[in-house]
Amino acid sequence: MERSNRKSDPRPSKHFSLDTVGEGVRAAIAANEGAAVSNVALIDLGGQIIVFDTFMTPQAASDLRQTSLDRFGWTPGLVINSHYHNDHIWGNQVFAGDAPIISSARTAELIASAGREEFDWYSENSSSQLESLLAEYKTLSDQQERSQMTFWIAYYEGLVEALPDLRVIMPEVLFEGRLEFHGDRRNAELLVFEDAHTGSDAVLYLPDDQFIFMSDLLFVGCHPYLADGDPLQLHSALKHIAELDATRYVPGHGPVGTRDDLMLMIEYVERCLELASEMPAGEHAQKEWIAALGVPEPFQDWQYPQFFQSNMQFLCQSANGQKEDNTSDR
Repeated sequence: MERSNRKSDPRPSKHFSLDTVGEGVRAAIAANEGAAVSNVALIDLGGQIIVFDTFMTPQAASDLRQTSLDRFGWTPGLVINSHYHNDHIWGNQVFAGDAPIISSARTAELIASAGREEFDWYSENSSSQLESLLAEYKTLSDQQERSQMTFWIAYYEGLVEALPDLRVIMPEVLFEGRLEFHGDRRNAELLVFEDAHTGSDAVLYLPDDQFIFMSDLLFVGCHPYLADGDPLQLHSALKHIAELDATRYVPGHGPVGTRDDLMLMIEYVERCLELASEMPAGEHAQKEWIAALGVPEPFQDWQYPQFFQSNMQFLCQSANGQKEDNTSDR
């Protein structure tokens, strides 16, 4: 852990902006055109800094490490990986050696299995994906489509830059169910929900502050990605979290939210499940039905609109007993 005798205003990063959630608590909100992709958090427990998730790339994570040094006077002493998806853990190497990396036991298993497959896929395909996106961008005239494409271009540009030196660093401290942290300034609880967004998802709860860091169990103003978990279990997890005493909810994607945003996420999952129950029988009929299906209110202006059809396709495949690799959809 590196220390500094002088605190200063954090230097701006092209990868994220800082949101003051509370005293000693900062959310780093991913910029649309940077290589962070997901949101992370810095939490001062009092004498120790927790970083909750580490972004998609070492470039973004390096800026976060410097932000912690500038803002708090030292770099993180604990790193938490909420789940195995690349946009939340591929910045691990920036903190490795200085701070233990913590995850649920199931998340560690997924990093070593599905996460390894994910790494191999992106290593092989990122350059060609970027070339294809740049070519497609030149053909677009609709401003909303261009804006969405800009996000994915930045995504793959960040990966192409990172991959030559990128290492997947495994968590070294594993737990199951629940883990508590106690500091001079505040306490925190790490809670795990199985088979919701992925096989294992951890949220960080600050009960005295009434803040909860939800990673990808919550998207705010964005379509969530349902196709690597169980929407019924996700619904159950969200209902459980809604019972916790909290006023601010930091999502994996989108701005810091409120309880209203959590309830809207619950409504989104319920609406997708309701629509899936209305789908016709037969694979061909289902494909035509999904293609014609419009995004329901009040979700029509949300970012990542392509996830809606992906989610409905996943629900149809699940109903038909199928499983499909959707790595390139994220």
